[in-house]
Amino acid sequence: MLEKPRHLERGDTVATVSLSWGGAGDAELLWRYEVGKKRLEDVFGLKVVEMEHTLSGSAFLAEHPLLRAQDLHQAFADSEIKAVFSCIGGDDSIRMLPYIDYELLSRNPKIFLGYSDSTVTHLILYKAGISSYYGPSVLAEFAENLAVYP
Repeated sequence: MLEKPRHLERGDTVATVSLSWGGAGDAELLWRYEVGKKRLEDVFGLKVVEMEHTLSGSAFLAEHPLLRAQDLHQAFADSEIKAVFSCIGGDDSIRMLPYIDYELLSRNPKIFLGYSDSTVTHLILYKAGISSYYGPSVLAEFAENLAVYP
């Protein structure tokens, strides 16, 4: 049976991660990240924090799958963080697999939200015994739509 993490409430802290493509940290796209983050804070009342490498940029993150896995681990290990939101998909998160600590994830169930290449992370969480949510990303749905409603 899969562990179902508790629901979010206003005031909860959520982490953003770039587990595949690191475009959220690229200079020409950082504004979109900021729009998505602001909407999560203003519309849903969440406190949004970035993991250490979330905004390191696509060139850097493409070369460091271990650091992307560490960001996932840090987000799940931090008891203040109640959910982890993917910035965007991509095509590279499979390279994190050799570095995943399934026990750490299993001991710290929380919400994970993402789609596209984030499917790899959904598989990781399934293997750790945690249900996850296939849904919007920070750069796309939370940032690109004209408005977002709770």
